[in-house]
Amino acid sequence: MIARVVGRLLNLPALLRYLREHRADRSVWDPAEDLELQLYGAIFGNNFLHYGYFRDIPASADEISLADVSRAMDDYASLLVERVKPGERVLDVGCGMGGLLNRLDRAGAKPTGVTPNRAHAQHIRAGWPHIPLIESPFEQVDAAAIDPKFDAVINAESFQYIDLDQGLAKVKALLAPGGRWIVIDYYRLQPGAKNRSGHVLSDFEAALARHGLEISERVDVTENCVPSLAYGRLLATRFALPMARFGADKLFLKQRLLGYLFRDTLQAKLDGVRLDTLDPEVFRREKRYLLFTIRRREG
Repeated sequence: MIARVVGRLLNLPALLRYLREHRADRSVWDPAEDLELQLYGAIFGNNFLHYGYFRDIPASADEISLADVSRAMDDYASLLVERVKPGERVLDVGCGMGGLLNRLDRAGAKPTGVTPNRAHAQHIRAGWPHIPLIESPFEQVDAAAIDPKFDAVINAESFQYIDLDQGLAKVKALLAPGGRWIVIDYYRLQPGAKNRSGHVLSDFEAALARHGLEISERVDVTENCVPSLAYGRLLATRFALPMARFGADKLFLKQRLLGYLFRDTLQAKLDGVRLDTLDPEVFRREKRYLLFTIRRREG
């Protein structure tokens, strides 16, 4: 159990994904969430909650440092900022801790954020009080009350938590004529993938067609994103599991009765730990991480 807890803690992509997914419909604010924000800020030195984008793909996880992961998160944001022009009105859906909002603002765009999370909203308002913020689930945003509409809507690793048809209808309602939807996320290649997170790619593409949307740009960034998984796997195998075994051995040396009762069970648990969710090869086999620019179909 100790190994599983520590391993899950060090699985950075899965940890951030879990927190975003399970806090998306939270309406009750827990002050302890402020401590979580402080922790993420201290670890990464930024305000991003996503996989990151490695412009220079490392040959192995051994070459990756925490500074590299932080830089990759910033470069991930740059992919999106590069696709927005100064002066454009931009909606950042699921804006997290506001890192992308800040980058868009600094680039001369006019960003607005959407978040259902009260702690995130307070963090953003404290850091960037001039940036408009909609505190609501995306599906409940009142598009009719927003005028003018947005030149660009961005979903950065957030659309996977939104129903396809509801989400696409809302995107269309929020876009100005000639506007574009920029979405970066990962997708399952088959419905039966072992890791069920992410929309099925064929379902996503079929939903675009139903809603009269077409892809004007498609970039496969899988290889630029999987190094984060490799780094998490490295931490788990070289830090989490050895530390769990060391801690258990130390405890059982001092507490012989606990050792008699639980040593064999814990050892079996440690030996059975699987790290498939951190395996880049499993991700490559089951998923694709893609960047799309999408527009309304002409005619």
